[in-house]
Parts: sequence; structure tokens; C-alpha cells
Amino acid sequence: MKSAYLVSLGESFEVDVLQVARTLGADVREDVAQLRDDQDRLVTVFGGLGQDSASDWREGLSAAPGSGPLADLSTAGAVSIECRWEDLFVSFVGRLAELLPSPSWVVDGDGVVWPATQVDPSAVRL
Repeated sequence: MKSAYLVSLGESFEVDVLQVARTLGADVREDVAQLRDDQDRLVTVFGGLGQDSASDWREGLSAAPGSGPLADLSTAGAVSIECRWEDLFVSFVGRLAELLPSPSWVVDGDGVVWPATQVDPSAVRL
């Protein structure tokens, strides 16, 4: 399964993500949210990662082209988002990020950090 991390410095980031996902129509159970689009494609958000998973996404980061300097994400929280389709991933993450109270970024499979509302579906690596 393809995936990337959504990260933020917001204090209640994981709770906020799950609440916003629910408002977007996702089925939320405990720390997992799942949303199906009109083509029956699925995107899944996994919370509950804690600091143990930070080494999975914090090392070797680089800024996405044209996104400006890399934010200091050393204390950021993260959720993992699985999706097989880059266009669905980008659409969902963009809508989610617009409704979150704090800025968020996508850390893709190559360690490229994208502002969550500006992810390029043709360049992001899930």
C-alpha cells in the first residue's frame, strides 16, 4: 500500500485530523479514519503513531520544489495516510489541511516535505 505522513506542530493535531476527517465524510473508529470517494476508492488515516514512529519520517527531509525553506518539524506530530491513488490522496489531504487549525505538511516516501495544500499529484511519492 502506498502512504505518506501528514505532520503538524499543532498541539491537538491527531484529534483535529480525525475530527476534520469525520466532517469530510470519513468513518472514524478510535484512531483510524477511512473515506471512500464516489469511485469507491479508499483513503485511510492512521493515528496513534506517537514519537516511536518519528524516525520513520524525520530523517533526510528536503523541501518540495518552490515551497520555500523547510519548516522545523523536530517536534511535529504525525499521522500516516494510506492511499493507492495520488490524485485522491492530494485531494483529501488538501481539503483536510484547509480545515485544520494549524499548518500541516506532507512528508512523502522520498522525504520531500510539501505544504499540505500544495502537493503536486504528479510528483508526490507515496
